[in-house]
Amino acid sequence: MNAPPKINNNGLIANLKYDLPAGIAVFLISIPLSLGIALASGAPLFSGLITGIISGIIVAPLSGSSLGISGPTAGLAIIVLSAIQKLGFNGFLFALVVAGVFQIAMGLSKAGVIAYYFPSSVINGMLSGIGIILFLKQIPHAMGYDRDYEGDTSFFQPDSYSSFSELVHMFEFISPTAIMIALLSLAILILWEQPFMKKHRFFQLFQGVLIAILAGALINQCLQNFYPELALSGNHLVVIPVLRNPGDLLSQLHYPDFSQFGNPAIYMTALTLAVVASLKTLLSIEAVDKMDPYKRVTSANRELIAQGIGNACSGLLGGLPLAQVIVRSSIGIQSGAKTKATGFICGLLLLFAVILIPTLLNKIPLASLASVLLVVGYKLTRPKSFKIMYKAGMYHFIPFCVTILGMVFTDLLIGLTIGLTTALFSILLENYKSAFYFNESHIGNKTILRLSEHVSFLNKANIKQTLEQLPDYSEVIIDATRSKYIDYDVFEIIEDFRIEAQRKNIKLTIENLRGYGVLEPVENVRAPTYDTQQALTPATVLTLLKEGNERFVNNLKSNRNLLEQINDTRQGQFPIAIILSCMDSRTSVELIFDQGLGDVFSARVAGNVINDDILGSMEYACKLAGSKLIVVLGHSHCGAIKGACENVELDHLSGLLHKIKPAVDAVHAEESVKISTDNNGLVQKVADKNVQLTVEQIRVKSPVLDAMVKNGDCGIVGAMYDIETGKVKFY
Repeated sequence: MNAPPKINNNGLIANLKYDLPAGIAVFLISIPLSLGIALASGAPLFSGLITGIISGIIVAPLSGSSLGISGPTAGLAIIVLSAIQKLGFNGFLFALVVAGVFQIAMGLSKAGVIAYYFPSSVINGMLSGIGIILFLKQIPHAMGYDRDYEGDTSFFQPDSYSSFSELVHMFEFISPTAIMIALLSLAILILWEQPFMKKHRFFQLFQGVLIAILAGALINQCLQNFYPELALSGNHLVVIPVLRNPGDLLSQLHYPDFSQFGNPAIYMTALTLAVVASLKTLLSIEAVDKMDPYKRVTSANRELIAQGIGNACSGLLGGLPLAQVIVRSSIGIQSGAKTKATGFICGLLLLFAVILIPTLLNKIPLASLASVLLVVGYKLTRPKSFKIMYKAGMYHFIPFCVTILGMVFTDLLIGLTIGLTTALFSILLENYKSAFYFNESHIGNKTILRLSEHVSFLNKANIKQTLEQLPDYSEVIIDATRSKYIDYDVFEIIEDFRIEAQRKNIKLTIENLRGYGVLEPVENVRAPTYDTQQALTPATVLTLLKEGNERFVNNLKSNRNLLEQINDTRQGQFPIAIILSCMDSRTSVELIFDQGLGDVFSARVAGNVINDDILGSMEYACKLAGSKLIVVLGHSHCGAIKGACENVELDHLSGLLHKIKPAVDAVHAEESVKISTDNNGLVQKVADKNVQLTVEQIRVKSPVLDAMVKNGDCGIVGAMYDIETGKVKFY
């Protein structure tokens, strides 16, 4: 994976060359969007511009989002329209102030954590859905059909057409000039994206969005001067209210009606606005963080507080509800924005433009803006994301697709609700099918159910069904070592299965099932200490090794913290046994007996034979280090045993194999047949005999160890490891 690009952290000025053109691009798009949303909300047109200004000048500096840009949102238009009809515009403004206070309280109470629970499938679906909606909605504007307001995201439009039927209806109102301007703007935008263009300084400083819109405005102005009958006018252009003097600006401001303080409807409206705006913001910051090339993470709680302050200010000055919005944010990102200064520049430009140059902005054709949004829509749709979600599996791909379809055929909020509901259902279904255990087919008729960290009632049906289907006379291991929570219903099912297993002759092993509800963690097995070592007897050590091998065979293991065991053994070691095994790569005794650091001495040599060095090591282990048991461990299919049976001669190996010859001769004498490696049964008898003879030789050749065995201070046993089953048989 490629590392994210580096950003200059030396301050505002260092990134201004990127943020300024990006801010201009967002500013130009924000004007028609803000006006269109105000129109759809039944509010004064100037309210949308006020919201955009506050979003940039107040919210952007307070926000923790590096690339998120706020503004009025079409998703709240229906709620705002209903509230204005019910409370009046000034009453609605009071509700908006209260909604801002609610949002601040949500941020302070850390409610932003909900953002971490939005599935990525829904976030990706939301981005692609918005991209498709943008694309569908901008085609009519690019063709010169501008009757639907800019910023509308609903499938069913106020003009009684839908997003699809509008594409047919627009052919009755096609404007060749609009098409020409849109195509020229698209050509500029596509050209600006080419690598060879980005190498030149000029094209880095002046973004394609700005050039495309300026080109569209200049062409239309030339047509007005020379061919007025071809020029675009009226609702085909941006329309900003023109302020003739400072008094006009003040006349556009509206103020909350605080006299409705006792009206319960104010607070219900405020709560609705706060919740919906917060959800839109939280979804947006997740999506914007995904698009951020620098992979910065936004604090959701800080964003809620910033949005709350912004909404309170918007209500005080006659604006609309604001939230972080993906369309404006994605335009900034695609225009090269580096920091949140982009949003501040956008707000500042909106303020200056409304006061100083409204007539110039009113010359911008909507067809030119449509071309910009068409490109944004295509980039948001990201065809690659469909492939990624498909590879992620059906539990991700289906919510992704449903979110897109829901948004395209309803509106943003309903579509998101449908997507989140589908994602929740998919999570429950995925959890039902596989989340509670890792089902592992082991040797023969053995089934291992390893419970996950959180086993809830949602897993009840699947666990019960799985246990009911287990065949008679099988082996079942239920491992709850990892579990931190087990629902009572699940615990009850497992306890009932204990009885059922006896009836069905199922060999059942249950590991670390320690109750229900929130569980205490399984204690770590610690390395032996002097006191614990001395308290053991050879018989108890043998039992511990047998239990360890049983865990190994059942694919279980003791809960160990190896770093903790390093710390435990740094001052000394007190192993409980010394195990002489073959050097075969399949016979690691720490694994076979489920032992950890400091638990056992391990001596390994081909054919598990002894010599003076190994005897000396055993004497050290038992007499000086206090080990209680010596284990001579052979194994099936041993290459050294086969070599001795075949009389293999190879330099130093010959001397080692001669140590196994007594076992070969003993079996030959017992069976009265020549030992051949073609007879696996006889070869295994040689391996068994070799272990038995080695045990006898230890006592004969080491008086120290023999005396310790007679005194009960240590024991010596032989054992055979079956490499096919993992089981150890002790003699």
